[in-house]
Amino acid sequence: MTIYNKISVIGGGAWGTALAAMAARAGRDVLLWAREDGVVTSINEAHENKDFLPDVTLPESLKATGNLADVATAEVILMVVPAQFVRAIAQDMKVFLKESTPIILCAKGIEQSTGKMMNEVVSAVLPKSPLVLLSGPTFAREVAA
Repeated sequence: MTIYNKISVIGGGAWGTALAAMAARAGRDVLLWAREDGVVTSINEAHENKDFLPDVTLPESLKATGNLADVATAEVILMVVPAQFVRAIAQDMKVFLKESTPIILCAKGIEQSTGKMMNEVVSAVLPKSPLVLLSGPTFAREVAA
């Protein structure tokens, strides 16, 4: 089994923040990307995602960025964005992502315009990237605790 120490999480919502916090608490070097400047600032300065996961203290080691290209050095990427943004984010990542970087897809749903499942969308945009799916009945607050 491969153990990844440098992890990037794409998506600063409740679920992405919870997964990032869990990985950081496990001693991993975690960088979380969020499109909202306020989320990035809140995580980096207050160690809390006040917009999407309020009242949960995040590890001080968890860092956030608003620059998607910063995730390029990760050993593995967790993609935790809403289904309607998966294709666009994958296309943006294609410019700098190493083809060998595994992607753990944590988004569920169907792309409205094509009817494709999220794994089909990512595979179409990043065909050489190893892809794993993570899903199940969980609540972000429980995972983050």
